[in-house]
Amino acid sequence: MKILKFLLLSTSLFLYSCVGSDLTSLPNTIEQAKNDKLLIHIYQPSQRQVIINNSEYYLEDAFTTFKFNSKRDLTINKNFFAFIIKLKNVKTGKKMLAMEDDYGQFINFYSDNGGIHDSNLSLTYDDINQRERLDTISIGFKDHLKKETTVKFIKIK
Repeated sequence: MKILKFLLLSTSLFLYSCVGSDLTSLPNTIEQAKNDKLLIHIYQPSQRQVIINNSEYYLEDAFTTFKFNSKRDLTINKNFFAFIIKLKNVKTGKKMLAMEDDYGQFINFYSDNGGIHDSNLSLTYDDINQRERLDTISIGFKDHLKKETTVKFIKIK
């Protein structure tokens, strides 16, 4: 019985790795979103540099975007959109947040739909009607002493 379970699990994993995932990801940059015709709006932050825990970050891109239904179906999924913030660590130059760090305690999304997606900060929205009236988005960034700096992202395009 153990051998049968092992064989079934092994076969399932093998088939999944051969087929691959058909899920699409969100664009990582404004340019990528523009090129794929997924860009909705560009946002300007009220300040460009923030402290998250003990690290200083530069806020590079902030934009709203759609995504495709899947890798094979390049129809734009207009039932969903996301607000993406691309960060760059000032000291290391890395353009990502390390997933192993607990950023949840240092970032206040003022919403339950915020998180880290593909090393970027993201807020997801299921109410498509919000995309045009979403003029300002606020996010709080906390340093290691939990002092919060609120950055307002204002729609410019």
